Amino acid sequence: QSGRPCVYTVGSPVNNRALFPCQEPPVAMSTWQATVRAAASFVVLMSGENSAKPTQLWEGCSSWYYYVTMPMPASTFTIAVGCWTEVKMEPCSSGDSATETPFSPPEADFRHVGVCSHMEYPCRFQNASATTQQIIPHRVFAPVCLTGACQETLLQLIPPCLSAAHSVLGTHPFSRLDVLIVPANFPSLGMASPHIMFLSQSILTGGSHLCGTRLCHEIAHAWFGLALGARDWTEEWLSEGFASHLEDVFWAAAQQLAPHEAREQQELRACLRWRRLQDEMQSSPTEMQVLRPNKDKTGHTSDSGASVIKHGLNPEKSFMQVHYLKGYFLLRFLAERLGDETYFSFLRKFVHAFHGQLILSQDFLQMLLENIPEEKRLELSVENIYQDWLESSGIPKPLQRERRAGAECGLARQVRAEVTKWIRVNRRPRRRKRREREAVFEKLLPDQLVLLLEHLLEQKTLSHRTLQSLQRTYHLQDQDAEVRHRWCELIVKHKFTKAYESVERFLQEDQAMGVYLYGELMVSEDARQQQLARRCFERTREQMDRSSAQVVADMLF
Repeated sequence: QSGRPCVYTVGSPVNNRALFPCQEPPVAMSTWQATVRAAASFVVLMSGENSAKPTQLWEGCSSWYYYVTMPMPASTFTIAVGCWTEVKMEPCSSGDSATETPFSPPEADFRHVGVCSHMEYPCRFQNASATTQQIIPHRVFAPVCLTGACQETLLQLIPPCLSAAHSVLGTHPFSRLDVLIVPANFPSLGMASPHIMFLSQSILTGGSHLCGTRLCHEIAHAWFGLALGARDWTEEWLSEGFASHLEDVFWAAAQQLAPHEAREQQELRACLRWRRLQDEMQSSPTEMQVLRPNKDKTGHTSDSGASVIKHGLNPEKSFMQVHYLKGYFLLRFLAERLGDETYFSFLRKFVHAFHGQLILSQDFLQMLLENIPEEKRLELSVENIYQDWLESSGIPKPLQRERRAGAECGLARQVRAEVTKWIRVNRRPRRRKRREREAVFEKLLPDQLVLLLEHLLEQKTLSHRTLQSLQRTYHLQDQDAEVRHRWCELIVKHKFTKAYESVERFLQEDQAMGVYLYGELMVSEDARQQQLARRCFERTREQMDRSSAQVVADMLF
């Protein structure tokens, strides 16, 4: 980044001992402390409770010390070393200084009475000042070339997103947060660890929406994934399903949307995820669509203490979203069945009861059903939820019924009207009658643009004239990475050669999302597109994440 070297890594549930000697099963939790020596020009960041400052050892060499007192699985350890700069807000003049609006927490008291159930450590849930701290101390680090983008978008979003999370779940489990913008080869849009979060540089372009939603997703992992971890690594939905569901709730609160606006936004995002889930079911192996693959043996270990992670070494697993999507829809189903007030009141109790511990699906479901009134249970049982949602492949039957019966939300209907206009434009002859009026297109939100482009991808043919008009109308090259990804798919499908430069740039700068595009370029069997794919891969393969590079190499050669 900025032409300077950096190294970074997150822990892993499989083979973390390649990073440092450790016991890998989640139950082998421990605290840690570390002293790192590095050249004085480097910044060292790590999952630690303290905001470490460098101590000079000798000229040109510094030492950094980090520690944690909360026992965690070894896979949550994270370290990054690079020539980053801390990004700070530019000083505002007194006349236009930004004012922070604190969110009022719900009437429910977050400080539930009772002693914590975890092993002994200094716990924020028992600290009165910590329970009311809406915004924890935070720092942002980035290469010099991205400081402007961070100041413009990311720095403005962190306080409202942290405050929104507190308004929903209460006490922040960790006392501080470092946010690091990692290089283009990072294989996802974000990764949360204790006290530190990696974010892809892809989230910094095209406005605040993608940046805000991803930030909310990673903030949610402080509770689900870190403070409450899965005791069995095959139950990833307990981390990713919760983070995906809470992401929408936090983001609506951070924007301070009115209830009907929040509902509309969340319905639109549900619509997009529904489409993604259907695609995922068609393209993924049946056995990898199950959220609780070990069934009754979930959480069990052998006499030797060993545990099995199904598909743990399958490189395709990291590109699948089944555990995000099915987990999200299960939690959405439960929240709608119980009502938001009942559901989120329970969630706060659950966090207080289980923080600092490892959990299984049954811990969550049993406590949920014990805490809801009989009249709201409506034939819900742990066994039914296992059968319908967690232990079967394919799309859960309750979800199929809900999507068939549900009416389309207003934002999605608006998109459908715009799609109709574009289809009409595409059918027009090149020379139109003079009296024929030009189509007037509505301004669309980023998620609406994604849905629009997905609908247009279903069209068999779109003329290059239509594609050019699309690009001009919505300034597609300047939109966020989610929108640009769909735009690149349209370019590839319709061999829109004038915009191939956008595809090349996406494959190099947005590697976390570009893997699928390589497949589409190769499937087309178009010589120019295949040449473009191979050229981009040759430029980036040495820097690419190893799993991503292997998957792309299998597509190309």
